[in-house]
Amino acid sequence: MVDFCGLLKAADRFSFQIDASFDEVLKSGTRVQYHKSGEVRVERPDRMRVDAESDKGARSFYFDGKTLTAHDPDRGLYAVFQAPPTLDGMLDAAEGRGLTIPLSDLARSKPCAGLAELTRTGHYAGRHYFNGGFHHHLVFVGDGADVQVWLDMGEVPLLRKVVIDYRALPGVPRYEAVLSDWSFEPQIEPTTFAFSPPPGAVKVEFQGAGASEGGKRP
Repeated sequence: MVDFCGLLKAADRFSFQIDASFDEVLKSGTRVQYHKSGEVRVERPDRMRVDAESDKGARSFYFDGKTLTAHDPDRGLYAVFQAPPTLDGMLDAAEGRGLTIPLSDLARSKPCAGLAELTRTGHYAGRHYFNGGFHHHLVFVGDGADVQVWLDMGEVPLLRKVVIDYRALPGVPRYEAVLSDWSFEPQIEPTTFAFSPPPGAVKVEFQGAGASEGGKRP
């Protein structure tokens, strides 16, 4: 895990695909699972873009070193706020507004700090089969959450799967993500991180936690 964290920390730019599921616990206690897929592109120290499609609709995030824009193409809406000029600062500001960007911790200057804060202990579970091959499987335990990660066994220890069980939350909701198509030399155009409102799009104010899947999650 340390090697993967160091790999991300040293990377000037990277991109990956994500396929995830996340639970929503109803008032009755019933857990409902939703799905999401998308692409994450990062260029340090101050560029990020996330494009995602889920059961709750499409959403894109653009950070150009000055502003963070959230775009809802299904409803023709977008919101913008002035952000600090670094990825860490922008992500802190976004969380302060109740906005969750998928797997945003991987873009931070210390990519594994969030995992360290969430858990207390960890151990190596072994070589376990997943998605057509064997991977290093690690398990971390915290006061409020349990985290499992699967890493490639090859020369480059890429993160391939994450499972988080939020034991401190009612109903113990689960977040699960499969990561693929990693690239550390992605072809990124300069305009990738700049948002241009499409015709007819309406600018609105940020609405707090309603901009995410609900709550502070990866």
